[in-house]
Amino acid sequence: MTIIMTRTTDKYIVEPLRLFISISLCCLLFVSSLPIVSAKDSNLNLDPLRPADSSSPRDTLRGFLTDTSQYIDDFRQDTRSEKTFQAYRRASQTLDFSNTPEGDSWFVRNRQMALLQELLARIELPADNQIPGDPEVADGTITEWTIPNTSITITKLTQGPRTGQFLFSADTVQQLEGLYRQARHLPYLPGATVGIYEELVSADTWIMSQEQQLRERLKQVGTSSPRSTLEGFLDSANRAYVLITEANAALQDRPPTKTRQEAREIEKKAAHLLQLASDTLDLSQVPKALRHDVSIETVLQLKEIFDRMLLPPIDSVPNSQMIAAARQSDSGLPSKTLAPYRWRLPITQIEIVEIQEGEKQGQFLFSPATVKQVSDVYHKIKDLPYRHEQFGGIELEYLSPGLSPGFYEQYATASGYLIPQAHFMGRLVNGLPDWFKTTLGGQMVWQWSGLFLCVLLIILTTYIVNKYLHLLAKHTTSPLHDWLNVIAPIIILFFVMMIDMFINYNLNFTGNLHAIVRTGITSVVVVLLAWVVFTLFKAIAETIIATPRLREQSSEAALLRIGARVFGFLVAVWIIIDGIRELGADLIPLLAGLGIGGLAVALAAQSTIANFIGGLILLANKPVRVGDFCRYGEDPSPDWMRIGTIEEINWISTRIRGIDRTVTTIPNAEFSNMHIVNLTKRDQRLMRIRLQLRYETTVEQLRYILIKIRELLLGHPMVTPDPARVRFLGYADYSKDIEIFCYLQCREQSEFLAIQEDVLLRIEDIIKGAGSGFAFPSQTAYLSRDSGLDIKRREEAESEVGHRRHTGKLPFPEFDEEEREQLEDILDYPPKGSPGYEPRS
Repeated sequence: MTIIMTRTTDKYIVEPLRLFISISLCCLLFVSSLPIVSAKDSNLNLDPLRPADSSSPRDTLRGFLTDTSQYIDDFRQDTRSEKTFQAYRRASQTLDFSNTPEGDSWFVRNRQMALLQELLARIELPADNQIPGDPEVADGTITEWTIPNTSITITKLTQGPRTGQFLFSADTVQQLEGLYRQARHLPYLPGATVGIYEELVSADTWIMSQEQQLRERLKQVGTSSPRSTLEGFLDSANRAYVLITEANAALQDRPPTKTRQEAREIEKKAAHLLQLASDTLDLSQVPKALRHDVSIETVLQLKEIFDRMLLPPIDSVPNSQMIAAARQSDSGLPSKTLAPYRWRLPITQIEIVEIQEGEKQGQFLFSPATVKQVSDVYHKIKDLPYRHEQFGGIELEYLSPGLSPGFYEQYATASGYLIPQAHFMGRLVNGLPDWFKTTLGGQMVWQWSGLFLCVLLIILTTYIVNKYLHLLAKHTTSPLHDWLNVIAPIIILFFVMMIDMFINYNLNFTGNLHAIVRTGITSVVVVLLAWVVFTLFKAIAETIIATPRLREQSSEAALLRIGARVFGFLVAVWIIIDGIRELGADLIPLLAGLGIGGLAVALAAQSTIANFIGGLILLANKPVRVGDFCRYGEDPSPDWMRIGTIEEINWISTRIRGIDRTVTTIPNAEFSNMHIVNLTKRDQRLMRIRLQLRYETTVEQLRYILIKIRELLLGHPMVTPDPARVRFLGYADYSKDIEIFCYLQCREQSEFLAIQEDVLLRIEDIIKGAGSGFAFPSQTAYLSRDSGLDIKRREEAESEVGHRRHTGKLPFPEFDEEEREQLEDILDYPPKGSPGYEPRS
């Protein structure tokens, strides 16, 4: 869309009389309205955030010019203040940014306002009485107004919070950059602001400066439409070319006008721009291992193609509005039938296609087919001349229509650097004889020579490292032997990766040879990495097994070895599969073959795999360990047949030695599903006894016995005081029953029986001392004369209980805390006279 401007050659004729009358009338009007003006000024001070007056096209246009003049003057005089910002804000409110990409950004708004100011500075605007004002728009018939001989339109908003206001239309604001490119060669009007666009966008201290720095580092190339993708690609590639050309020229000057460090910084910026350009390519069908180099090579070759052809008219390249209109016309079709939007560069196979799935969904990128064909297309047209740089036609509509002659050839023949003179290798290559720079098979002789030396170094290094580390490993034992086996592939892997970096950044192969070299080296790296991981798992397992806490031949050592090898193998296989995927190989046949083979193995070795997994479960959960005494299973066989000590847990079965000294072997799959009681892990043993006293035992005797047994349990050092219960349960058929419930501080059975024996003997002494006895669990008729109970001891027991009752020390239901503390752990154990007896101090 072009702007047609007419310029009058008439001079302004100022009649002295007419001027005098006009000035006089203005002065009188000002004096008569001075209070009103003062009130407006007062309101303005009270409301510094008042919006721009956009009630008519005249107010909008004049308000924009007035406010922009204020902030431009303040900007140039470096006297910016709050009033400057308010003028800037009011000027921005006269533009409709609804169709402008990123129109909510200060950066974009500032740029569009500067572009509009540049256009208005070149247009002779009509007089105020020719621009619709409030009286003309009062009847509602005027909804838009276009500046004569231009396409700049001021439109009345019909919806939203600013309904009824007149703003520079959304289409006008969106097209300002293209309009400016068409009009920038025109002269400025007398007295107009000159060069403000370039001055504002390059300023370091203006509103947009910080955002501009962020955008340079973070903003990606716009890919919201084929037009934005094409323009973003051209702009990024041309800016990179300019930076590289200037840096190379500066280093070749005598003396150099830039240091090598400065050139390397410029190289980083250029590489970033080329990466932005490569973001417009759909590289989904390029192997990940090759994407970086392929993307740069494709960008440069595609740019060479564009530089040899006339770019299509900018308005023929679809933008977001054109795509939306096309979609609206197809809105009657089911969504599933809508194909991705495609745009093809005229007379070429170069396509920009909409991405419909994945993380780049909705973006427009050069299609995978285009990426694949670019190299062939370039070689077909590389002998054609470049188009004229100053075509003077439709290229002016583009943001960056410049040329980058020889960009790809410079990259392909250099030593892998965008600015070769900034690096040692680049200077070295430039100093080689000319015959080293002759082309052979698409690459130069020095590149072939470097590749041969790199392969030779890899072979020699692998041979030397394996030979000497293998000899050293023969004279060492595990685990040092295993760690030497890890070191060998690590050294080789490190060396191969260094060679890979050298080839990639210095030899800089292109085309098919680059793909072959990268694929070969990446395959070697993947295999070495898998080898390192597998041997590392083995070395770690052997190191753990070698610790004193883990016996060499224990079941855990065996399972640890097996587990380390299995996990190491699985991780190595995963690394290899992932490496194959990185190289772009089709994994479906491979995975299908692995699935069928795995199914066959699983069916043939189902029980073995189940036992192995059961062994891993036993090792991981550790319900029992080697040496533990346990009870297993819930079958009706006697307990002594299901109790034993774990002797071994291997990768197939578990062996248990029973208490009858027999050995039982149980498959791991079965044993891991059994009910297992680990008796070794008991921290205490339960003692639960029921005493059956004779019915002749009186209540006081019973109280005495309860007191003494409780004292016994509290005082015994091998009885846990809490809980330690002694309770009178009730009356049985032939006895008065007392239950003793306590825990003994022991684990082993033999120790438990010894402590229990001591406690029972002391209890029997207490019962005899109380003058009572045990009931006979029978109905035998006694023919002998019953001696009866000991009257004296009964009286003593009853007397003590009576004393306790009188003193308030009767321990029912419990001893008081003070007496309980005094009674705890006061008895001797083992008892006096035993071999282990030690008198208390």
